[in-house]
Amino acid sequence: MILADTPSRHDPKAKVLEGLARLRAQFPLEQRLHAAPEPVRATYADVLTHWLRATPPPVSAFDAITLAALVKLDAVVPEEQGLGCYPFSTIDTGIHVSLTGGPVHAMCAIDALAIARLARARIRIDAACATCGTTIDFHVEENGGLDHDQVEMAHVIWQDAGTTQTSCSQGLCRSIRFLCRACPPPECGEHFTLPQAAAIGNAFFRFQSALLAAHAGPAT
Repeated sequence: MILADTPSRHDPKAKVLEGLARLRAQFPLEQRLHAAPEPVRATYADVLTHWLRATPPPVSAFDAITLAALVKLDAVVPEEQGLGCYPFSTIDTGIHVSLTGGPVHAMCAIDALAIARLARARIRIDAACATCGTTIDFHVEENGGLDHDQVEMAHVIWQDAGTTQTSCSQGLCRSIRFLCRACPPPECGEHFTLPQAAAIGNAFFRFQSALLAAHAGPAT
């Protein structure tokens, strides 16, 4: 008798769904923002609008009370050069994304892969392999997908992070990195193809596009 493998071992869609469920469980960003008051959601949309113009927003640009509420939700992160806002970071994480308006840093590998669809623009990602440091660079299309010749450029690893950090930017994000195609994935944790990781990121951040549409307007 041949025992069936677990569904996710050979089913790419199942692996994506499991990865997405795990990410949402560990960092329920969409759930937190859906429950937030309208002024908080509007400020969040304004922060994102700055980032989509490749302009890290300063803390001083926003109402202190609503900003404090977003920080408490871990929806924004006060950083060295302004406000980080997943998937964007003002701190150089080693993952660089080229937007139409200029370069930005991504919080993690999955975040970087989600930026093209959010920005509705073709982007280039430059990063270093988490194991050997080899330079990795490839493009993600406007729809969040990858052309066939980009699919095997790298993988994404998600290692178990034993951290007590309260911010996802300092904890979970540090465990999700790019791996070059020459390095084998580590035994602990998960690894995904670029299309799988992009699908996870696009689904995780999908709510941001709807939120931006509901709060369309110029950045402050």
